Amino acid sequence: MALQHDDRLRALTHQDADFWADLVDNVLIVAITDSEGVITYVNDRFCEISQYSREELVGSTHRIVNSGYHDADFFRDLYRTIKAGQLWRGNICNRAKDGSLYWVATTIIPKTDRQGRVTGYVASRFEITELMNTRDRLCELAETDTLTGLLNRGGFNTALADEIARCREPGMTAHPALAMFDLDGFKQINDVHGHHAGDIVLRAIASRLIELTHPDDPVSRLGGDEFAVILHRTLEDVSLERYMDRLQAILERPIDIETVTVSVAGSIGAVLLDGTDTMEDVQKNADMAMYAAKRAGGKQSQMFTRNLRERAQARVSILSEARCGVERNQFEVYYQPIVNCQTMEVDQIEALLRWQHPERGLLAAEDFSDVFTDAGLAQAMGPRMIEAFRRDVCMWNEKGQPPRQLAINLSRMDLIRDDYQRELEESLRRFNMSPDSFVLEVTETMLHGRRAEQGIRNLRELARAGFRIALDNFGKGITVLNHLRELPFSQVKIDQSMVTNIVGDPDACMVLSSLIDMGQGFNMEVTVEGVENREQFELVKALRPERIQGFFVSSALSSQDILKLPARFEGVTL
Repeated sequence: MALQHDDRLRALTHQDADFWADLVDNVLIVAITDSEGVITYVNDRFCEISQYSREELVGSTHRIVNSGYHDADFFRDLYRTIKAGQLWRGNICNRAKDGSLYWVATTIIPKTDRQGRVTGYVASRFEITELMNTRDRLCELAETDTLTGLLNRGGFNTALADEIARCREPGMTAHPALAMFDLDGFKQINDVHGHHAGDIVLRAIASRLIELTHPDDPVSRLGGDEFAVILHRTLEDVSLERYMDRLQAILERPIDIETVTVSVAGSIGAVLLDGTDTMEDVQKNADMAMYAAKRAGGKQSQMFTRNLRERAQARVSILSEARCGVERNQFEVYYQPIVNCQTMEVDQIEALLRWQHPERGLLAAEDFSDVFTDAGLAQAMGPRMIEAFRRDVCMWNEKGQPPRQLAINLSRMDLIRDDYQRELEESLRRFNMSPDSFVLEVTETMLHGRRAEQGIRNLRELARAGFRIALDNFGKGITVLNHLRELPFSQVKIDQSMVTNIVGDPDACMVLSSLIDMGQGFNMEVTVEGVENREQFELVKALRPERIQGFFVSSALSSQDILKLPARFEGVTL
């Protein structure tokens, strides 16, 4: 090969050599160094692009243009290759004298003597700065959400992987965190005001996130109304709890959309990053915390804990067992009698689901409450409960039992499902039953949080269809009085916690009396729950509610035991 080069060079005339030298100088950036890397020659193009004079470059090494962009491994590989006498090719980012960066596609050829020893190096380069900038812009666009300018899911995944890797470095003491949230009330804005309004809301939230978070910390829109923030530098100045409080506050600030003002809120889940979990596990943990915040009613934040994971695993297990239980008819309907204080007859019964678990025995609803948060199971159980009631009513009619209203506790999933009413009415038509035979019970917490507007809309439709609607657990928490005035409640059920201390406590008695008066003041029939002994019963009855329910009246009974109910309640536990 060397002889072929020699032959070609000898064939060149002086004019040819000048031509090729000019061509190289106009196209390539050339530098020659000795075996130690000290520059012995540079052409004009090198001086032009680096902005250093020939005198500044010759006698220096290439460290003079080192940008710091490449790590030590990059240069170790380069030097290992050329010192072995092998050609090296690659792209290098250099820094010019004025501090600007430029990229060069580089080929380094070792010069060797007759014994094969490396005596120096020739580096030829051509500039590719615009090409590399275009590549970077394309990569940035591929990882950017076009609506908000935040990172998209791809960019978020890259940033999270980098942060987890950093957590695994020795000496890492402060734990970064991942916070994820979505927007409560966003769907209604889209439905009522249109997607243009929704886009304005998303951009406003993005701007507020950027203002709240340190510029070095990645902020992402994962899709739809879901956002994520990886917190590192931010936590140097503020605690995670304080950051989440501030985040909740900025989410709830009103947003102006042309002629109207709208508001949203967030359910926030956060997890600390310690490098022990995979990227997938970290996201699952943050998701788990976020949905725990939703289940608690929304508009709040929740930290991930190991206990939360255990509860989630237990929930997965109980849901799996419940699906088998539905298929094997392990669920039964029990009925708790409710006494009418005027007639002393049981004119209502509350349906309470029981699970005849093959290993744990008969379980009350509170022991498998997670089942009612699963859309598929809730949908499967509703018609079965109605069918069971229909069979029991037929049996009771044959035995001469009087007709009674059935109170059914709706789950949040029932209330927000648009097809729940249709399925319920179809079941009633099939069994020739009337909607006014049913009291549908909801709690105040079901009227708040994510998709609450949809639930309220469905509640009004159910009332228009003829179902009686009751507000359950009244007095247990905060009740919005507007709900009592504006929603179609015909009955209110006062929570058992209002009854616990009334014996011997005039103040507790006065509070209970006020709640009864309030319910009746809104033209609702009032039921007092949780009456467990005769003294409570006599005190409550003297306050003149419409109905009383509790263990003193009766515990929940099977359909067969309902047959044993006397015609009138005489103050003896049924």
